[in-house]
Amino acid sequence: MTCLRHLSCLFALTMLAACAGPGGPGSPAAQVERLDIVSRAPAFDGKVFDEAGAYEKIVAIARLRIDPHHPANRAIVDLDKAPASGGWVRYDTDVILLRPRDAARASRVLVVDIPNRGGKLALDMFNDAGARDAGNGFLMRRGHTLAWIGWQGNIGLAANGDVAGTAFPTALEDGRPITGASVEERVFDDIKPLGTIDLAYAAASASAEGTALSVRAHASAAPLILPASAWRYTSPTQIEIARPRGVDAGAIYQFQYQARDPVVMGLGMAALRDVTSHLKSGLADGAGQPNPLADIKPDVALALGVSQPGRFLRDLIWEGFNADPRGGKVFDGAMPLIAGSRKSFVNRRFGRPERYSTQHLNHWTYGDQFPFSYAVTKDPVGGTTDGIFARCQASATCPKLMHVDSSLEFWQGRASLVATDGAGKDIALPAGVRAYLMSSTQHMAAERATVGICKWASNTAQQGPTVRVLLDHLVAWTRNGREPPASRFPQIGNAMLTLPQRDAVGFPDLRALGVGYPEGLNELTVVDYASLPPRPAPDKRYQVLVPMADVDGHDIAGVRLPDVEVPLATYAGWNLRRRGFAEDQLCGLNGLSVPFAATPRAGDPRRALSQRYRTRLEYAKAVAIAARALRDDGLLLDEDVTRFIERAKAEQRLGP
Repeated sequence: MTCLRHLSCLFALTMLAACAGPGGPGSPAAQVERLDIVSRAPAFDGKVFDEAGAYEKIVAIARLRIDPHHPANRAIVDLDKAPASGGWVRYDTDVILLRPRDAARASRVLVVDIPNRGGKLALDMFNDAGARDAGNGFLMRRGHTLAWIGWQGNIGLAANGDVAGTAFPTALEDGRPITGASVEERVFDDIKPLGTIDLAYAAASASAEGTALSVRAHASAAPLILPASAWRYTSPTQIEIARPRGVDAGAIYQFQYQARDPVVMGLGMAALRDVTSHLKSGLADGAGQPNPLADIKPDVALALGVSQPGRFLRDLIWEGFNADPRGGKVFDGAMPLIAGSRKSFVNRRFGRPERYSTQHLNHWTYGDQFPFSYAVTKDPVGGTTDGIFARCQASATCPKLMHVDSSLEFWQGRASLVATDGAGKDIALPAGVRAYLMSSTQHMAAERATVGICKWASNTAQQGPTVRVLLDHLVAWTRNGREPPASRFPQIGNAMLTLPQRDAVGFPDLRALGVGYPEGLNELTVVDYASLPPRPAPDKRYQVLVPMADVDGHDIAGVRLPDVEVPLATYAGWNLRRRGFAEDQLCGLNGLSVPFAATPRAGDPRRALSQRYRTRLEYAKAVAIAARALRDDGLLLDEDVTRFIERAKAEQRLGP
């Protein structure tokens, strides 16, 4: 309670300062000085989307200024060291909009798809489309306005409508360049004799002094220190390595060096906050130019974050940036997708927004520490008290939130910590939070089953139908207060979470088919980030758990789409690296699929297709029953029920 009282006071001071800040009475924390329209044209070749009509695409650059001394901005690391003019720090960011051409036909819902490395994943996840086409048109048929706002400080301003980048300032110390330690990791996954590592920040010196290059078989293995003769700078932002013989293709190379010129990465949080608030307001910019959404004036703003942006969205809420300094919430609703229990490596000197921890690579990356859950709790491992919602609860600015994970996030993203305390107890989520597992899926569904450096084919189980129906529920929840379906997330209390061993999980023994099982997952301890590389505390380890499986190997808990409920294969949220590529380490963001045999085969404990579905029609009927049951539970749209049934009728893996 002491923590919450402190946060309430901090928010009260922030709101007072918004009215009479350092810049004088009425000084704002930040302002969109200009929103310069670069282009405005029909979208999708003028295609008409049901009642919403045609869409247009607007490409713009937001020219912003921010007060580095305003309490609402003081959490931004190094903002006080950015070059300022008249007390303001200025920066630019890309803004891309897709909106109904006729405002009267718009839903008045603003959906901000936080860009993933500058790209647009909402069209992929929700519309089953690429970045340039409408796919099934789901978001457009709803009449929603979509926005992409640049936030990642190491992606340059583009103004091309394809990538949303930024132009953020570099921090200086009394006008002089800032230097500091930085670490790069690289896995080459090839057998070439030479390899290069790109440096996110330029080296402070061309000298090898103060540098260290090492290679190790896996994250917890002892490193082999390579001599200075094994590498050279090819430029201030790249080194070339003469790779030692006999080292596995999947080995981890780590380079420590002195970097210079840190970008003020935390400005990405302010960019999302201030541009979204401006678009919602419908008001003109500081130069008097009209707001491109003035005729729509959205009454609901939602944030979607797929993968990297999902981690960033959790971080943004935790750091208090869902509070508009002028009052109220920035985002009324939020959906972090496939983010696991992570936050991001953004608001930190020499930040690396693109980096994330896996079992094998960047294992101790910053951003994976307590708090993990949205509830305010005491960490039984580290001893501190906090929660993703701690600040927004104190300021009454928490969004309605749906946390949606794949099965892979339990193995690589420690997703169990979203709903457990890391010491064997469940955590009750706040009333304004729902959590859903997209059962037995990988990080993002593979379009086709491929192997690559993994041992087995990737996981093609669908996710789009789940996120589509949940977005409809999120709109209704934020706009009308209509409660969405209850959480479907595994817990310890209902025996749906367990230790990551085959026998504990109940995964079928497929070794006779050449399919093994992970020996571990992406473990986590308390980490000291004051030193580089970071220093883990082995005696302060979190208990990370995974979902229980049924006899086919599928997650029992969660939203089980017909791919999983009426399966043709075993789908799992993990895969393993193959021999020669760090064998048996978890294989990145890939799950696996192991098809069922057409007829019974020796060594396979799973029922064959012939034992499950005598005909294609029988299979289609089972799919229809499963799909309609999900629809009746509010977890599938009618249009997706139809899609599943039609796909089942055409399934070629079954007899006529």
